[in-house]
Amino acid sequence: MIDILPTLALATSKHDPDKATIRTWSLVLSSRRFLNRFENGRLLVAPALAKLAVQEIVSYELENRPRPRPVPLPDNSWVSLLVIASFLALTVWFDGQDPAQRVSWHLAGRVDAGRILNGEWWRCVTALFLHADAGHLLANAGALAVLASLLARRIGSGLTWGLFVVSGSLGNALNAWAQAPHHLSVGASTGVFGLIGVLAAGAGRAEPGSRGKMLLLALGFGFSLLAMLGAGEDRVDLGAHLFGLCCGLPFGFLIGGWHGITGWRRWIGGMSGAAGLGLAIFAWALALGHARPGG
Repeated sequence: MIDILPTLALATSKHDPDKATIRTWSLVLSSRRFLNRFENGRLLVAPALAKLAVQEIVSYELENRPRPRPVPLPDNSWVSLLVIASFLALTVWFDGQDPAQRVSWHLAGRVDAGRILNGEWWRCVTALFLHADAGHLLANAGALAVLASLLARRIGSGLTWGLFVVSGSLGNALNAWAQAPHHLSVGASTGVFGLIGVLAAGAGRAEPGSRGKMLLLALGFGFSLLAMLGAGEDRVDLGAHLFGLCCGLPFGFLIGGWHGITGWRRWIGGMSGAAGLGLAIFAWALALGHARPGG
């Protein structure tokens, strides 16, 4: 019998294997019915089987090499907190205005299914920035603080907030199409569920060995939250939540593997954030322009 360790030292990354590694290799060979013996720091096999034995162990090492885990981006949750704080400050300022002015903003920006289907698409965007009351506002702000911080560590802040606007707007559009023409709603929760969809689909892509399980768990969480928030409450727009979640899923599948973005992906993230902000400003400009007499 001949020692195959010198050959394995050249064929694998383990140039000086310890006893535990050699014993594992011996078990691998035994499982494949290769007669072998480990003694005095040598792994002995029959000369005629030496080449095949080396190939078996090399294949085993390739299959079981540790997969590099994605390194998250540096903690940039301050960006998300700054966005939310700015939004809260603007809302407080807005609530301090004349009541008639507040009502006109709500009338101009809320989801109105009939008006959206008649061409006022901007309401799908502007409704994300309106809320029914302080409790509604704080609940959505808290959810966004958690979700946006989690996603921003993986795909960057710009892409996170761009996806919030896009998935929320698409969810509102689909909900307007599915609801009766007199359906009305406001709130950021459509975008919140859009980010949940992004996280769910992204989790399904994160681990190649358990994608199906991770996806089912994430979707189970999303739909459980959907059912919990929609149960027994007439004011909750369950359709908006459902469509927001469904609109976030495709984006999660597309960018689920973007951990620690660099290079051109960073540019896409920055442009996405700028596009989301630009879309929000443009939508409000249209909403307020059409709300004026003769607009």
